[in-house]
Amino acid sequence: MFASARKFAQLWVGISIVCCSYASYGELSDPDQFLLEEILIIGSKSAAREVSGSASFLDETDLDRFDQVDLRKVLNQVAGVYIREEDGFGLRPNIGIRGAAAERSQKVTLMRDGVLITPAPYSAPAAYYVPNVSRIGSVEVLKGPSATAYGPHTVGGAINFGSLPLPDTRSEGFVDLSAGSDGFYKLQGSYGGNSGDFGFLVDALSYGADGFKYIDEIDGDTGFERNDIGLKMSYVAPESRFDHRVTLLVEAGDEDADETYLGLTDDDFRITPNRRYAASQLAKFRSQHYNFVLNYNASLGEFNSTNIKVYWNKFDRSWNKLDRFWRGPALQRIFKAPEQYQTYYAVLTGARDSSGSPDQTLDVTNNHRKYLSYGFQWTVSDSREVWGMGLDSSFGLRYHTDQVKRNHEPITYLMVDYRMVPDNIPRTAKTRNKATTDAYAGYVTSKLSLGPASITLGIRHEDIEGEVLNYLDDSLNGQSQKLTAASVSGIWQMTDAFSVFLGAYEGFSPAGPASGADHEESLNFEAGLRYASNRFEGSLTGFRSDYDNLIGRCRVSDPNCTPGSEFNGGEVEIAGLEVSLLHTLSLSDFSRLEWALSYTYTESEFGQTFLSGFSQWGLVREGDEVPYIPEHIGNARVSYFRNKWGIEGALDFQSEMREVPGMGDIAEDLHADDFTTLDLTISHQTTEALTLQMMLLNALDKAAIVSHRPFGARPNRPRSLVARIKYQF
Repeated sequence: MFASARKFAQLWVGISIVCCSYASYGELSDPDQFLLEEILIIGSKSAAREVSGSASFLDETDLDRFDQVDLRKVLNQVAGVYIREEDGFGLRPNIGIRGAAAERSQKVTLMRDGVLITPAPYSAPAAYYVPNVSRIGSVEVLKGPSATAYGPHTVGGAINFGSLPLPDTRSEGFVDLSAGSDGFYKLQGSYGGNSGDFGFLVDALSYGADGFKYIDEIDGDTGFERNDIGLKMSYVAPESRFDHRVTLLVEAGDEDADETYLGLTDDDFRITPNRRYAASQLAKFRSQHYNFVLNYNASLGEFNSTNIKVYWNKFDRSWNKLDRFWRGPALQRIFKAPEQYQTYYAVLTGARDSSGSPDQTLDVTNNHRKYLSYGFQWTVSDSREVWGMGLDSSFGLRYHTDQVKRNHEPITYLMVDYRMVPDNIPRTAKTRNKATTDAYAGYVTSKLSLGPASITLGIRHEDIEGEVLNYLDDSLNGQSQKLTAASVSGIWQMTDAFSVFLGAYEGFSPAGPASGADHEESLNFEAGLRYASNRFEGSLTGFRSDYDNLIGRCRVSDPNCTPGSEFNGGEVEIAGLEVSLLHTLSLSDFSRLEWALSYTYTESEFGQTFLSGFSQWGLVREGDEVPYIPEHIGNARVSYFRNKWGIEGALDFQSEMREVPGMGDIAEDLHADDFTTLDLTISHQTTEALTLQMMLLNALDKAAIVSHRPFGARPNRPRSLVARIKYQF
């Protein structure tokens, strides 16, 4: 399949545009557009409608509507995106797009202001860090051919988290305070302004909660605390022959969470979903994150512009958590059949003390990892008219390097009267290694427009060199990957309101630096219809992905495999339908009603029968559905605004979701529950500066098993009442 991409490259090298970058710059007739920072890819909701492919833009209103801290609640507004919950507060979301695995977001390209933000997107793509929602100014989601310019993972799509925008006025700021159930709090302050050619913004955030879970017979915390601060500065050169703008973003944050991998048996969940077993009492997640992005944007003349970004990210985290019984059965087996493993189940709950034998000894491992990534990327864009046709082109290069250092140190404990007591037996490290990757990437795309129609062609190439140094046996392994993929898409504006788009592209997801598995690749198609008027917007998109070689990655919670090892799942077919609707109805001069719907239908199937050492697959039969892809998922919202009042309700819904391959009745296999969650909010603009808001989250208090991973059934956030005061100055 990828041979066709190389032929395609020979035809199109030198012709370039990224359709979405074009949308950010706007029409050439407005040279002031070149002053944009180019931290955004799409740029606006209206620009998203002009992309010849699937694209969504969430602005500050969408992000702020329910004062969310959970990224799942935000991204549920976008069709084609799935997020698997884990902790109830969205601390570490599992994001998937169009069937690309929602497993710690490792198959999705995540960016902050247009640069890679995953701690080590090549060496260890699991995203244990994403920006805090409250410090995001916009979210852009690209799917299909429109994501070709953004790698390394192009099968599903890309997400860009834009930083908070700089103020337009000389000075402005806000103070935002929230408090609610389970000790939840959020305090945020922001101040910035412009002085001549300089602009700045300082933003600080602290939020946390005591937690909604409780540990058996232990007065222990189950909550979290996060702190985050950012400084953004810009300089616009005085009037000269060319327009120049430099932007600097510096961010730092930390987290201290009493979060565990350990869940519950299904029977225990149905009785007390917010319970935690005594064996989870030592769980602790700590992290520190530092981010630096220097962005330079300039117009090179009437038709051209260029952008240069230099970035550096550092992320350190340690997760101290129950990993297993030292010599006993895997935790997954115990949770699946607790009646067969009554002794081990009793030790986990604390109802029985450990006997002192290795099989009843609890292994608590501190998974300590240090991530580092940095890089340089350069793009040149050109927009002009040729022979009566519009030609918009872009060429981009990126050098990126990242690494992860793993040190997994176990300490063993005995359960004694609901307390975990060290047995003081020295244990050797499970994992000590360093994975490093250097990657060179380039893309060339071209958009040719004639009247109401346009066609966009693109090519992306990645040259990847990776290696893993194992400190335990002094072994060094590595591999090289050269990946090339092409895309073609088109859009026809049939009327002022109606447009049709379609496209095809080759997607890929690189294998790990020394996994021995083949990289993942797929051939993907989409076709859609858009309608946009003053009152109504809607889109209907069909998609299909044919995988030649699906990849599954082993995590610490997967038994019988080495963390980081990869497995191939062969041919897989995933297809679906996305629906997005928005309607605004003016009821009077001072009131309006608005409703919105986002819905995704997805079906999947393995193309062959095989037995895998990857625990998420195991024995797979031809025709089995792929786990962790819900058939139905969506969000519906109704909002009523009158004078200074606003009342809104949002309904999130998801059907049952397989957690192991299978076909037929899902209820007969391991699965996550179907659920419907209703959020309500009422707000009042008391003055021009002061806003008061009250929110009732999960108003119906519906408890559901959102996942059985990592170990056991895990709940969603229960009913929560949150009050908020926001003062702008």
